[in-house]
Amino acid sequence: MDVVALLHRAREAGLRVGFTGDGLVVRGPKRAEPVVRLLAAHKTEVMAVLAATAQENNLLAPTPLFERVAQPAKGEPGLEQPCIARRGRVQQLDGVFLHFCVKCGRFGAYGYGVNLRAGQLGRWYCAAHRPLG
Repeated sequence: MDVVALLHRAREAGLRVGFTGDGLVVRGPKRAEPVVRLLAAHKTEVMAVLAATAQENNLLAPTPLFERVAQPAKGEPGLEQPCIARRGRVQQLDGVFLHFCVKCGRFGAYGYGVNLRAGQLGRWYCAAHRPLG
């Protein structure tokens, strides 16, 4: 089973796939139940792929600008991996803002209280830690 292709299929079906500890977390529409069953059947392989960085698995196609500025600092893990030293960090490199989850230090795509025009960098969270509601 090509797990990367399965993860692409899950994303196309509207599923969000992640893991906590030794459990696989899948959220999305009921109509995608057959894909959920496939993910569960290949749980170990799916979790291994998710544990690697998205760039290593070709799940993320970064733009050339992002590739140029979004390299982890020396000694830090990939942007999709937790890193205590990065928790809550917001920085600007070559006009691009990089922001990291305040809970775990992964790249944070979900910003709260952000208003760049007013100089408010806010708090950023990864998908696993973003506040609901």
